Amino acid sequence: MHPSRTLTALACLALISPVALGQNAGGVRALAELSLEDLMRVEVVSASRGSDRLGDVAAPVFVITRDDILRTGVRSLPEALRLAPGVDVARLSGARWAVGVRGDAGRFSNKLQVLVDGRSIYSPLFSGVMWETQRVPLADIERIEIIRGPAGAVWGANAVNGVINIITRRAQDSLGQQVDVEAGSEGAMVLHGSRSTGSAEAGAWRLYAQVDGTGRSSAPDGSDANDASLVSTAGLRFDRDVDAHTQLTAQAQLMHSRVDDTRLRPVVTPPYSLQSPTTQTIDRVHAHGTLTHRLHAHSQLTLSGLVAVESGEELGSQSVNSQIADLEVSHAFQPIGSVHQITWGLGARLYQDHNETQGIGKFDPARRRMTDWRLFGQDRWVGFDDRLSIVGGLRLDHTFFAGTRSQPSLAVAWKQTPDMTLWSSLSRAIRVPSRGEEDADVAVAVVPPGVAGNPLPILLRSGADQPTVVESVRALQAGLRNRLNEQLAFDATLFRQVYDPLGFRAPTPLNPQLVMAQTPYIDATLGRAPGRASATGVELSSDWRPLPSLRQQLSYTWLRTEVPDSQVGRGGALVQSPRHLLTLRLSYDVSPLLSVDAWARYTSERGTDTLAAGYIPARKVLDLSARWSVARNTVLSARAYNLGGPRRVEIQPDIGYSKPVDVSPGLGVRVEIRH
Repeated sequence: MHPSRTLTALACLALISPVALGQNAGGVRALAELSLEDLMRVEVVSASRGSDRLGDVAAPVFVITRDDILRTGVRSLPEALRLAPGVDVARLSGARWAVGVRGDAGRFSNKLQVLVDGRSIYSPLFSGVMWETQRVPLADIERIEIIRGPAGAVWGANAVNGVINIITRRAQDSLGQQVDVEAGSEGAMVLHGSRSTGSAEAGAWRLYAQVDGTGRSSAPDGSDANDASLVSTAGLRFDRDVDAHTQLTAQAQLMHSRVDDTRLRPVVTPPYSLQSPTTQTIDRVHAHGTLTHRLHAHSQLTLSGLVAVESGEELGSQSVNSQIADLEVSHAFQPIGSVHQITWGLGARLYQDHNETQGIGKFDPARRRMTDWRLFGQDRWVGFDDRLSIVGGLRLDHTFFAGTRSQPSLAVAWKQTPDMTLWSSLSRAIRVPSRGEEDADVAVAVVPPGVAGNPLPILLRSGADQPTVVESVRALQAGLRNRLNEQLAFDATLFRQVYDPLGFRAPTPLNPQLVMAQTPYIDATLGRAPGRASATGVELSSDWRPLPSLRQQLSYTWLRTEVPDSQVGRGGALVQSPRHLLTLRLSYDVSPLLSVDAWARYTSERGTDTLAAGYIPARKVLDLSARWSVARNTVLSARAYNLGGPRRVEIQPDIGYSKPVDVSPGLGVRVEIRH
């Protein structure tokens, strides 16, 4: 899976039959084409694994549409997620991002489940999603469904604060050829090509390839941040309606990523931390498929499977080889004459890896095989002329490190009018520790002499063989979704989440041992201890269309996290979450061929102690974008982003990881050619 192979595939796609002026590029869609009523009727699948109208769902769900992504001109998935209320996104470096829902944004945001067409990309090795190694071409995305709040009863362990489900287009919906070329500030570039052919009945294929990269950023001290990246991807999707009752979808992808970094390596002599340039390379191949068969009018069986193989290396630090196999079957049915809609299913996952570390620590054992299984069920009752719905769900997850745990949920929705829905839910979700948390013993930092009254330097390690903390959250939510008229829709959610237990750093290092080296030091473990925290918040969003050609979207999130005074200094990303998130987006169709967007964002300060290492001041920025259909098959778009904000760090990296980088204003230009 060398990058040159993917580049060759891309070149082949780009040279497929000449692009002619035979079809509209479809790049600029009129705002009037999707009314508020149509948007409320959009079918979402992430809330219950079934198909539900957005306006009826008893959960805080937000949908980012394909048009939203195209109009804003964003270049990456994390940037697109900023469109949703309650989602906190910050850039860590050129290709690395911190993404959190209801707080907890960080390098390894471990309370957010992320799916691509229902396939989890949450890392079992290091809790969270490594965004720099995940690629879904933006041109292939149909929509992104975001659930805020616990969804463990539906999607299992680690869906603690929310779920992001990225849904790609069916092959038959993207017929033809497409080439996208983009260039931007700091060496950013994207080259994407795809070809789709066939039909739903005979089978439709989409082949694609993409190369994207970023240049080097600047650190706050003006030095080179050494954070350039280059990611090459090639893949396919196949869709077929086998018969009137059976549909098949199969997907596969090859990916090679190379991301530069500067690790902060702890040493027991001054300055106690050395900047060490390194490169992270990852090769991955995965294939997954879904077979859906309708047994009769009110009964459907779904079978899905996944196989993935990955190898990666961080130069001078770690190498890993892993394999995943997953199989799941689910059945949704409604007994004849009943008002109950029942969904149940079961699945199993096999994960195995081999980890080797050099110099900074070790995995013990170096090889691990883990088998997990799950069993889930849900009952939806509908009554009072379809105005009242009650949904109860329960999921059992058995994982290697946490054993068997239950995750229940109960939700109630009442349609006061055809355009107004009131809902409330009560749920519990868990987060299980990862292989890295349980088995890795890695040096992460050094406490210099005298800082804590210590006469010698203290080398802190992550430490394996510690008590396992299975985090749990209980959440109460209530919401209102209302389309006031043809021009205005409003959505409001109130929530209270209690984390008990929650993993915290231990108040003092564990197992200190004196090491008589050339420079004597104390070796100690940065231990874990169960703690407690809570989050209370309000999420508001509105969609106003005063004119057929003008749209205003406003969202505001208020979040208050509470941690006992004795644990404030050890609360991590949850404590550093911004109190306020505010976005205002204006979209205007100047003509059928030209659209412009303005997108303002405000993020309040991270943390409250201005002298703390993780404190980040509030930030206000503005993005401007325009799309112009210069020909029937060609769209030109331009984007200016992060305007008005000073060059500043958006978020501090986790302890022991990359040096921080300044985020600065930039420009980007994209050309899209379709045939």
